[in-house]
Amino acid sequence: MSQDQMPVITLRGSPKERGRQHGMQLRAMILEAFTDLRRSSDDASWNLAQARAAVCADRLSRIAPDLVAELDGIAEATELSALDVCLLSAFEYFGEGQTGCTSVGLVQRDGALIAQNWDAPACTERHLAVFIHEGAKSLVTIASAGTLGWVGMNGHGLALVNNDLILDTSQQGLPSLVIRRMMLEQKCVDGAIAVLRLHPHMTGRCFLIGDADGGLRAVEVGPSVGVTDRAVRTVVHTNHPLFPKPAMWENVEEVARHYPSSRSRLRAARRFSLRDINDLAALLRDRSGAPDAICKSPSVREPTATAFSVIFDCGRREAMVAIGRPDQTDYRVIRMLHPADV
Repeated sequence: MSQDQMPVITLRGSPKERGRQHGMQLRAMILEAFTDLRRSSDDASWNLAQARAAVCADRLSRIAPDLVAELDGIAEATELSALDVCLLSAFEYFGEGQTGCTSVGLVQRDGALIAQNWDAPACTERHLAVFIHEGAKSLVTIASAGTLGWVGMNGHGLALVNNDLILDTSQQGLPSLVIRRMMLEQKCVDGAIAVLRLHPHMTGRCFLIGDADGGLRAVEVGPSVGVTDRAVRTVVHTNHPLFPKPAMWENVEEVARHYPSSRSRLRAARRFSLRDINDLAALLRDRSGAPDAICKSPSVREPTATAFSVIFDCGRREAMVAIGRPDQTDYRVIRMLHPADV
């Protein structure tokens, strides 16, 4: 698969203008995604999701007005309602998808490196794009069309990746994609974790968060357990909790059904000695246990594949992005400006 199959879109101007540019450039993809989402839900479930989106939007208007403006811009360009666009970034309202992932982090002398293979059902990659937000709040995210973004790094050199965990669930809290963008408003790892601690979580997640000063934390969150974090020098993570408190809330049977390769991927990742960015790239290309490998292809028991691979170099403020399996494609390097340079 060639690199040019993932659009790289630069957004400029106010939050609403950036949202409008997002919506105009990916209008057909966004409308397709919305149609698929609506068809997946019966009327009662859809009405409930819209009611929850209205509550979310009202709260965001007070605590994150720039995100509301960005979503409004997408809505204006696509002629969807603002609530409909909000629902595209609120997958928790419709049940969990199947997106097992492998992530890795390493502290170097000049900042943290964090990386991830993001696995999803076949053809998910055709709905993805890289967004470069230019301006005083510079940002790069990888997002499904019409959404706020799965992973990202800002101009301060703060970056995050995410793995899903199957813990308990809650009807309360903000959607995960909203919280991720609020985290990426911060300058350092401590600020991002403060955002995580401030907001209740609807489902289980693991975040690896790194910054340009060499901060690196593994963070596991869930509705009942709250936030558990640990400062690390190196770390690998898959789709089951590594910390004792979150592990008490794990639905082991569901993990075995949704992410049967999680533990074998973790064992494969732990065989790597991590010293530099080349070691991270080698780990992400690993096919041990294929098809259910770190660099994943579909199988009968786990019908997902690596949709994209990303390496964030926080000190250099560089994102390396590969669409599809990284053993088959090269990484594209995206360099960001420090806010002081804008």
